[in-house]
Amino acid sequence: MLVTALILTASIPILGIIAEFVNRLLKFIIRKIFGARFTNILCNYITFPGTVHHELSHALLAFLTGAKIDHISLFKPDGDSLGSVEYHNRGFFVLRAIQDSMSAIAPILCGAITSSAIIYVIHSCDIPIPAVIALIYILVSIILHMRMSTADIKIMWKGIPVIFILVLAVVWLTKFDILEYLNIM
Repeated sequence: MLVTALILTASIPILGIIAEFVNRLLKFIIRKIFGARFTNILCNYITFPGTVHHELSHALLAFLTGAKIDHISLFKPDGDSLGSVEYHNRGFFVLRAIQDSMSAIAPILCGAITSSAIIYVIHSCDIPIPAVIALIYILVSIILHMRMSTADIKIMWKGIPVIFILVLAVVWLTKFDILEYLNIM
């Protein structure tokens, strides 16, 4: 059970690291093909729906876990920041840790869910070509902004111990064993 809880908890930061790697790789490829200026314009302005999705993801998961949203800036380029969400935690320390961790990983989690939904719609529905092009544009925008900032990563780590304890409790109560489930050992 301990191994299962460790694997499940570690998957949170690992997803963040993988998403950041993919994000940097995509930007590197775009920069090599089209140049630095185009990459900057593409990643910061043309794909603004991805920024909006990113910030709404932070706000949604902060709200759903009980935090109070103070301010949302969906798209306001300022230095390295394209938008922001300000919230303050509520509740006891366990709830605050969950609010921080879930808000921090929100762009990865919501980005994966939304991207999967878009891919499903593109492949499963009979939709006109202009709608497919629009969905691909939104998909690329979300993927390019499906990352965790340095601040997000720092915030996430604060809540990981609490998340681990909660995951361990759920694993223990459900008797879920990921190694058995995956037929690994």
